[in-house]
Amino acid sequence: MLQHPRREPDQRRVTTAPVPGQPAAAFPVASPSGRAGLLAVPVAVVAVAAVVVGLLAVPTVLGLVLAGTGLAVLVSFQATLWTRQRRLTGALQRSQSSFRTLVKSSVDPVVILDDRFRVTFASQGIADLLGFDAAAVVGLPLLRAVHPDDRSAVSGILDADRIRPEELAVRTARIRHADGRWRLIQATVRDLRADPDVGAFVLFCRDASSRVPAAGIDPDLHEFSLTDPVTGLPNRAALVRSLGAVQREAHRRSFSLALVRISGLASEILAPDTETAVLRSLTARLTRALRGEDWLARGKDGDFVVLVDGSIADAEIVAARLVAAVGPVPIPGGSLRLSAVAGVAALFADVDTGEALRRGELALRSAATAGPGSVHRYDDALRVEEDRRAALRTDLDGALDRGELRLVFQPVVDIVMHRTVSVEALLRWRHPLFGEVSPTEFVPLAEESPLITELGRWVLREACATIAALGDADLGVAVNVSARQVRSGELVPDVISALETSGLPSSRLIVEITESVLLDDSHVIEDLTVLRRLGVRVAVDDFGTGWSSLAYLVGMPVDVLKMDQYFLSDVEHDPARRAMCRAVLQLGSSLDLPVIVEGVTNEAVLTLLRDMGHRYLQGYVFARPLEAGQLAAGEWDMRSALPDAVTPAQS
Repeated sequence: MLQHPRREPDQRRVTTAPVPGQPAAAFPVASPSGRAGLLAVPVAVVAVAAVVVGLLAVPTVLGLVLAGTGLAVLVSFQATLWTRQRRLTGALQRSQSSFRTLVKSSVDPVVILDDRFRVTFASQGIADLLGFDAAAVVGLPLLRAVHPDDRSAVSGILDADRIRPEELAVRTARIRHADGRWRLIQATVRDLRADPDVGAFVLFCRDASSRVPAAGIDPDLHEFSLTDPVTGLPNRAALVRSLGAVQREAHRRSFSLALVRISGLASEILAPDTETAVLRSLTARLTRALRGEDWLARGKDGDFVVLVDGSIADAEIVAARLVAAVGPVPIPGGSLRLSAVAGVAALFADVDTGEALRRGELALRSAATAGPGSVHRYDDALRVEEDRRAALRTDLDGALDRGELRLVFQPVVDIVMHRTVSVEALLRWRHPLFGEVSPTEFVPLAEESPLITELGRWVLREACATIAALGDADLGVAVNVSARQVRSGELVPDVISALETSGLPSSRLIVEITESVLLDDSHVIEDLTVLRRLGVRVAVDDFGTGWSSLAYLVGMPVDVLKMDQYFLSDVEHDPARRAMCRAVLQLGSSLDLPVIVEGVTNEAVLTLLRDMGHRYLQGYVFARPLEAGQLAAGEWDMRSALPDAVTPAQS
């Protein structure tokens, strides 16, 4: 059995009888049993002896002096003891008063347990929670009130290794109410047995139960059906029920929702026990960041949802605290780097539960787009954007058959030889209602469905046919290939079909893939290797934004690196970005891979890149993407389009 921390011999614990509103736990108080206690007896004996001798044995002036001196010493020592005792009593009273003040200020009922799980103190809030008088539960073992199936989980906190003193843990269990029903109670547990001022477990409790189930339903099964088995939090079903109850009061009080999404849990494969421990650690952190009146649950797809008692501004504050609470979590062998985003939405009496959750999810999606740490609130603009996305998702399915999709081509220029070496085929969509739709908007929608494979196949055929029909026998064409198309195993047949149908030599086709595709299973590498044997070149698109390193590039079937335009942001004034631009070029040179820089938009950046030694550039500084008709008619002349910075006279 675990024991309280050993106390020094010169300390005693002053205890008081358990009464309502006052803890039965003891407070350590220094007592006169130390040096003063050791001196008390001999000093008192000497003083009394002096009085007796002075009055009886030496009945002279000297005797009177001895008696008076002894009496003065005795009175002085007694006064010192009385003053010390009053100071210690005052300290004890102040300590107990501070304890009572802290307990009363807690929004949650507080229960204190010894290491045998007996209740040594319960705040008055326990009466509202479980129907028992606070004084009546003092001295009772807690496990007697816990449901038999939940006792092992609760008693697990007796293991000193489970909860570190500086950490909080969350335990959820069914506790019997005074009326005989089981209530689902969530307790935030602090192990303060090692603290000499406490020497106990401290539990902050809250009711996690839902409304009483309908007649005929087993209460135990009902509570289980409304509880997330990993975290012990109410699940989505319980959340929906609670939202329905809250919204009936929304015309009188303000309520809001905050949805929190954790990123990084899927960054590596975790053992089931480790993943469970991480989720419980996160639950403890989030619970600690909540206000007393807020209610935490698990939502769809593992998101955390908080029912906030307050306005949407209050929900933003709560959400910001929750997002800030998420960070690295220790795991065996290291730590798991996690981040979070949050979306908030107000609850209204005239908005049903499903719509309220959809609004929160829209705000959450907007925050996820903005990046880690973001907190966004729902507004009508998000609904308009979502409606547009839904319309585009539906219309994209038939856009190809309706002839709404086309290709445009952006040149890649060799600024040393002053010639166009290739063009990149880019997909465009002219929607009959919305007009020109940006690829950044519709391509992600296509990638969410199998439609992206069909579109990729069409782009390959159309790009090869367009370039094969031109008179330039040296011009190459680069085609972006989606990860879904690569992983489908159909890329090699699609490329062969496009080359055979168009008659384009394989050496003039460049297949562009993202860095993440190279890290996929072995069949991807095999397919890319086959393409290279056919003469097709392979380029890594957006290089530098993913897992860029020599480790994965060495031996990979790669011919070209395309540096992402991210590196060009403020490159004229940012030494770090200039250093990165040089590093990518040096990496390519060391592997004998040409580097193409995307997104060159002005002459200052062009000159800077040229001076660094970059040779192949692409961007608006040369030309905007050209229609297929412009290429066929020869309307774009590379030399006339070159800025003054790279004219032959200055090169």
